[in-house]
Amino acid sequence: MNYVLFGEEEYRLKKTLASIVSEYVKEDDTLNVIKYDAQQTELDVIISDAMTIPFFSPYKVIIVYHANFLSTTNDITIDTQKLVDYLKQPNESTVFILTGSFSKLDTRKKITKEIKNYCKIYEFHKLDEQGMKGYLSEEVKRRQLQIDSLASMELLKRVGLNIELLHQELDKLELYGEKISEDVVAALVSKPLEEDVFALVDAVVKKDVKKAFMIWQDFCVMHIDAIYMIALLAGQFRFLYEVKVLMMQGKLKGEIADILKAHPYRIQLAMQNVQHLSQNELIKMLSTLATLDQKLKSGSLDKKLGFEMFLLELRGVN
Repeated sequence: MNYVLFGEEEYRLKKTLASIVSEYVKEDDTLNVIKYDAQQTELDVIISDAMTIPFFSPYKVIIVYHANFLSTTNDITIDTQKLVDYLKQPNESTVFILTGSFSKLDTRKKITKEIKNYCKIYEFHKLDEQGMKGYLSEEVKRRQLQIDSLASMELLKRVGLNIELLHQELDKLELYGEKISEDVVAALVSKPLEEDVFALVDAVVKKDVKKAFMIWQDFCVMHIDAIYMIALLAGQFRFLYEVKVLMMQGKLKGEIADILKAHPYRIQLAMQNVQHLSQNELIKMLSTLATLDQKLKSGSLDKKLGFEMFLLELRGVN
């Protein structure tokens, strides 16, 4: 009973891991669920433990996290021969699970070829927009909910590509009732902070000081720190710069979304924002934010005052 679980989609990986563990060991049986970090513990130690019998239970589970020696990105040389030998003749009372957040297995390695023969493999890759639509459809059916198309679009817009957040919001909507409309989603599902940041970026790009101040006041009510706000803005403007560069290379929306691993809706907003901005203007804005960040962190300028001065000076930014 050997398993390999890998991929960048942590939520589904964790859910499947928990399901496998519960299949063999009782929930309160902590003695027979042993966890190791492959980056900190020698494989010899792990294999030795796998060969011992469980405590008063038919099975014990050994979970090996960060099994990056299976991946293409691993930069540490590890002698995996003992692991290969174990996989060929495993302890029948041990459930042996290798996990990692890497995206690909290194098929050139002997250990990788062996796990394909002796392990059950689960891959968990990040879903794209279409994948999220399909996943939402399956979850709605499983929960026996009725969600119209507009409500589904609004829900996906608010959760993005975050499956864990999608489950949390569906739990909330499920408590409301079976029929879910767009209005219900708007009322119960919080807008992500990033959406308000997009609105602020849009106001900054358009030098709309009044709108920028209104959004900033909302952030103040939420007790968002000015330094944190600068970091969010800088991240968004770096993103805009990347989109601008790719647009100048002739890339289309879908291509840019694939390259930057971003939601197509976010790419669409970014492309609209940078349409009338040059690369130099974006670089200048990043430089301004970096200077402001330094002043606020050094204490030479009051945080709230400094950020509001930045907004007031927008009209003078060329």
